[in-house]
Amino acid sequence: MTIDFKQEVLNHKEDLLKDLFDLLSVRSILGTDITEETPFGSGPREALDLILSFGKRDGYKTKLVENKAGHIEVGQGEELFGILGHVDVVPVVEADWTSHPFKPEIRDGKIFARGSLDDKGPTMAAYYAVKLLDKLGVKWNKRVRVIVGSDEETGFRCVEAYFKHEEQPASGFTPDAMFPLVYAEKARATFDHKLKFVSEDGEYNYKLVKFNGGQVLNMVIASAKAELEGEVADIKEKFEKFLAKEKLEGEVKVENTIKLTLKGKAAHGSTPQYGINGATKLAEFLSTLGLDHNGKNFVDYIVEKLANDPFGEKLGIDYSDDEMGEATYNYGILEYDLERKIGVVSTDCRHPKKFDLVDRLNGINVDNIDIEVTSTKEAHYVPKDDELVTTLMDVYRKHTGDTKNDAFVLGGGTYARCLKKGVAFGLLFPGKEDTMHQANEYLEVEDLLLATAIYAEGIYKLCCEQ
Repeated sequence: MTIDFKQEVLNHKEDLLKDLFDLLSVRSILGTDITEETPFGSGPREALDLILSFGKRDGYKTKLVENKAGHIEVGQGEELFGILGHVDVVPVVEADWTSHPFKPEIRDGKIFARGSLDDKGPTMAAYYAVKLLDKLGVKWNKRVRVIVGSDEETGFRCVEAYFKHEEQPASGFTPDAMFPLVYAEKARATFDHKLKFVSEDGEYNYKLVKFNGGQVLNMVIASAKAELEGEVADIKEKFEKFLAKEKLEGEVKVENTIKLTLKGKAAHGSTPQYGINGATKLAEFLSTLGLDHNGKNFVDYIVEKLANDPFGEKLGIDYSDDEMGEATYNYGILEYDLERKIGVVSTDCRHPKKFDLVDRLNGINVDNIDIEVTSTKEAHYVPKDDELVTTLMDVYRKHTGDTKNDAFVLGGGTYARCLKKGVAFGLLFPGKEDTMHQANEYLEVEDLLLATAIYAEGIYKLCCEQ
């Protein structure tokens, strides 16, 4: 059967864009309205229901599992092939967006909306790839499930619940990373730096009352706030000088207390070197003020051991190897509250398989700070010469002409690690701007269409009779 994949995608373009815009319009951020019906909030559940409704509308088997995940099934055969995407998205700071993050619009050939690139756009591309193949009447030799989660950004609880009840695919991919293909993913660990509060003594200029930044571990902190008690006189001038020197934005409000806000630059937590951590930058300013003892201990630790160091060199936890690259550290959530005696920096580390991070952390001894490991996940690996990898790579090269870029290792954790044999396959193309987890996230329409064609032919070669 000869198929012009790019033309077939164009035949479905308007329907694809309409369905995608509907999905992008759902504010599917982890919510606080948690119930049995909405385990991650009403937004993620609404988005999950919507994408499953597309499958039901198009005549396919659909299933909702524990209100957390679901699938759309196409094809036939004993073996199951999985395509795993997600419809939840990371939080937004609406003031940083040019257009509304949940009112998608196309400007200069780009679809601007939260989730356009991560991961609603790619998930819809993969679904339409399966759909166009089926509508062409291909002969399936495998069952194909588009498996959709609603908690990828905040813990993978969706797919964990799903696979407690449902069949594990023999192989598959997730369209939730970059082209050409991710064949291995670094191990992941999360840990907290916890301040030990001590009795106050000595003089100080300012008392640190509160200090907060970040909402999720896998984002570089885009904005941080601090609340101080102390002299008002020259605080505004000092802060403005600091902001000008660092070429950053922020503001001072003086009410009953002094309130500082500093804006950094968001980036994905697996690549913290591409962002500007608003909390560690604010800590740099706070360290110049002459804080109370506990506030000083907390801020000085951040400045001396964490700030401007995404590779862990200051703490002596840096590591690199030839295949998987460097260990990275994202200081994703920071909370200090004097009244409740809480001072915590929560960290997301992505590291090579061979690195014993926990052992290295156990060797750290810093006054007034405890380090507590909160989770670990092993690295994920599929050999580069596996048929799954070579087939998808061949299709990618055919459609793009790209012979320079090769399959690679990713710091980010994707659904690929939930499969016995899974890889991450697109959607971001080499050389294109990565706006995942950032303000003004966008996906180029042409990239969406090209990726859909690549997915369609890849699925055809792996799951259909030729």
